[in-house]
Amino acid sequence: MAPLKPISFSQWPWHHWMDVHPDATAIRCDRQNISWQQLCSDIDGVEFDPTLSNSSLVAILSENHYDTLVQMLAAWQQGFATLMLNPAFSASARCEIFERVGIEGFIDPSSDLLNDARNDSLNQPAFSTCFRQPSLPSTSRATGYDPQRCLTLTLTSGSSGSPKAVTHSADNHLASATGLFSLMPFESTDCWLLSLPLFHISGLAIVWRWLAKGATLKVADTSGDNLINALNGATHASLVPTQLTRLVEAAKPTSLHSVLLGGAVIPQALVDRAEQQGIGCWCGYGMTEMASTITAKRANGAFSVGATLPFRQLMLSDQDEVWVKGETLSAGYMVDRALVPLAQDWFQTKDKGSWASERNDLMIIGRLDNMFICGGENVQPETVERLLGRFEGISQLFIVPLADTRWGYIPVALVEGDTDTEAFLTWSKTRVPAYQCPKAVFPLPSHLQSGGIKISRQALSVWLHEQIHSLRNTSESN
Repeated sequence: MAPLKPISFSQWPWHHWMDVHPDATAIRCDRQNISWQQLCSDIDGVEFDPTLSNSSLVAILSENHYDTLVQMLAAWQQGFATLMLNPAFSASARCEIFERVGIEGFIDPSSDLLNDARNDSLNQPAFSTCFRQPSLPSTSRATGYDPQRCLTLTLTSGSSGSPKAVTHSADNHLASATGLFSLMPFESTDCWLLSLPLFHISGLAIVWRWLAKGATLKVADTSGDNLINALNGATHASLVPTQLTRLVEAAKPTSLHSVLLGGAVIPQALVDRAEQQGIGCWCGYGMTEMASTITAKRANGAFSVGATLPFRQLMLSDQDEVWVKGETLSAGYMVDRALVPLAQDWFQTKDKGSWASERNDLMIIGRLDNMFICGGENVQPETVERLLGRFEGISQLFIVPLADTRWGYIPVALVEGDTDTEAFLTWSKTRVPAYQCPKAVFPLPSHLQSGGIKISRQALSVWLHEQIHSLRNTSESN
């Protein structure tokens, strides 16, 4: 049997698929089917400011809309590397990121304008021009396809310090996609819903799986209850457990048969319900620097994240830290338009891991920098979450440390679900040692649950401290 090789192209993937099946549906959105021929025409018709060089770094305000996708692909085709930007960022945060990374142009698809990134926050663009001028002859400056050139800049979650801009090439993304296909089938006749934001590596991974197979990408509003309708016609989706719960309770669309889960431990009961409805579930472990998924398995409710996928390598250090490398690993971080290498050999993830009984089945214990000390004992939040998240009615649970003058830090539970707080706290005392047991319970803030596949622990900590400060002020005033 011939060794598996990453999917590759000799030209831009969308042009390849236009040559192979021009009339096949490339994108389905707003009840409209867009062929590969139409997609290529739209991409070729995009024009950017001529003063930008072919090596410019451009930020695009990221919404999961067709126009945004077209602009991203057009930017790559014209030689730019793109940073897809979270719309929730303030103007000052954007300015800081642009300055740190070296972004030269900013595209706001809603206004169809390309602005000088350095002056955007001041609303004083040095240049401003329509990105598309259909009434004029096309002067698109398409560049040749170079699979090793930096195409994407993706911000890390910034769990400690400022987020970093991780670079990836087409080769990185295609190796990531091919490796996943070895476990989770996806063919040209399938349709993957763009269910995650393009500013997240998992959202970009969906795009590259679609491009790798020349399949169909569905673009639709997936917020809240709109997710159910958005899944109509899709065969594949990337979801978090709370979304899958909502889906199985509403009875899934007949087209959907494969789901890649991320962001949390997958309850066995949820997996069983999904499988009974004909939804195959996969789960795994991934990170931005490795172009998304690193290990994966068919979800079975067990606490593990599967085996290392092809084109990746993984080992545990003497301190049980997960180290990774391979064809999906980023070449480095972009800082002031210069590439800062990640590592000379193995990339140290700061994740603590161990092997299950089988050495091809990895378990992620938690982030080394999430650990805190309560009464002289180490508390790994993720471990406590896995144990206490089994309480009836809980759909999501986070353990957040709160500074305490006596114990150093105490664990506080942030819970999503319909639960009896007192019953939960009483039950917790029978499941974990006293130093791991939550001393208080707060509802998981809904405004922090959108925008990505995982919730920022740093944001949860800030929110908790604000709540505690507010409660203390109220108590003192009374």
